[in-house]
Amino acid sequence: MMRHFDLELAELKRSIITMGNLVERSLAVAVEAINRPNVTAREQCRTFEEQLDQMENAIEDTCHKLIALQRPAVGELRLVIAAMRITTELEQMGDRAESIAKRAASIAKGTLVENPPELPVLGELVQGMARHTLESFVSGNLVLAKGVLVDEDESDHLTKQCYRWIQEAMARTPGQIKEYTHVLRAVGHLEHLADIAVVIAEETVYLHRGLNIRHHHEAI
Repeated sequence: MMRHFDLELAELKRSIITMGNLVERSLAVAVEAINRPNVTAREQCRTFEEQLDQMENAIEDTCHKLIALQRPAVGELRLVIAAMRITTELEQMGDRAESIAKRAASIAKGTLVENPPELPVLGELVQGMARHTLESFVSGNLVLAKGVLVDEDESDHLTKQCYRWIQEAMARTPGQIKEYTHVLRAVGHLEHLADIAVVIAEETVYLHRGLNIRHHHEAI
């Protein structure tokens, strides 16, 4: 039979999965909104963010209790520590998704502008990175984690292309600089989301291998 502590750890992982699924839903809404600006996505993402805040607090409280009351072994302690770090990053993802939806709403209320052609590709890539990094954490499949680390270069490349395109668009149509600034900031949030996915992938490697690969991705 499983120990009570094992059951608590299993429930902890399920809570993180639930939180991750909520992040994926929020990201999907936000990316769709910036690709096709609308004013309703912001409220959806705000609702998701409120739920994520509550879940982060609950998971953090659980982790503190597990450390204080259960005296976890080394491997178990790594899981608890990684869980606290990852939930913080997931909450940050929710924040960024809400910010993207906010920018989309501002664009929708004004004059619609053309998006960089690379923006939908970047949005899809970031969603994939978020999904794969969570799957890696849950399953221990470090091939997925490594894929997220590799995707970081592509996300950086696409981000730079988007920035360049937006700067050129601003120069061509100075009367729409305000709208393009919203697009620019949405791209910045997508870039940060990709960075967060990388952080979670690094935590996943630490959890399953005990390796700290920050700044040393070649170690995996």
